[in-house]
Amino acid sequence: MWAIVQKEYQSFFSSFIGLGLMLAFYLLTGLYTWVFEGNVLDFGFAELSVFFELAPWFFLFFIPALSMRLFSEEYALKTYDLLRSLPVSDWDILIGKVIGTFAVVLTSLIPTLFFVYSLGSLGSPEGNYDSTLILGGYISISLLGLAFVCLSALASSLANKQALAFVLGVAFNFVFWQGPQELALIPFFASLDVDLYSLNFHYRNISKGVLGVADVAYFAGFNLVVLGLLLFRLKRLLFKV
Repeated sequence: MWAIVQKEYQSFFSSFIGLGLMLAFYLLTGLYTWVFEGNVLDFGFAELSVFFELAPWFFLFFIPALSMRLFSEEYALKTYDLLRSLPVSDWDILIGKVIGTFAVVLTSLIPTLFFVYSLGSLGSPEGNYDSTLILGGYISISLLGLAFVCLSALASSLANKQALAFVLGVAFNFVFWQGPQELALIPFFASLDVDLYSLNFHYRNISKGVLGVADVAYFAGFNLVVLGLLLFRLKRLLFKV
């Protein structure tokens, strides 16, 4: 399994597409956090709420682009059956690919710690910033990133073409991120509190600096359900390649 993790991790950094995606992510987050109207400096508070409000929307597209090749490329190259012939289970293949991709997502977040350093340098007194909100923000964006990776991996397993896998990944992420909130605008669904079932709701709770058991349990349960569906797909119990 760890060989698969290593392969997925290294393949991202060995491609121009992967490096281009990461560069685009840093460029967009940097501009919206520090340059464009409504940035951190406009608010005048030592916290990164602007970054943590925008990062999920960037991840909504960035992670499907990162994950679209996970299984669809194996199908296109006819290498998935070869992979399954190795002494690894479907679960090992699934977890290896998901962990390898999630490791890339975490690695992409490391340089954004420079935002925290910059914020501390601008604080009054220097080094003064809301560490609780920032820590909660990084925990929430990491949990959300894992959820998006699982959804995008499921999308990749359902398509033979990477372009289709990307579109499905974006659709899945948007539905579970924003879908319940859109339904809540309809009076009938508003009375059912459907917003409680969205990734957005639990993400916002943790990003406030409060690590609630219910929110962590939601992310854990959500990911297990998606991984379960993905495992069924790989075993060809629900679909055929």
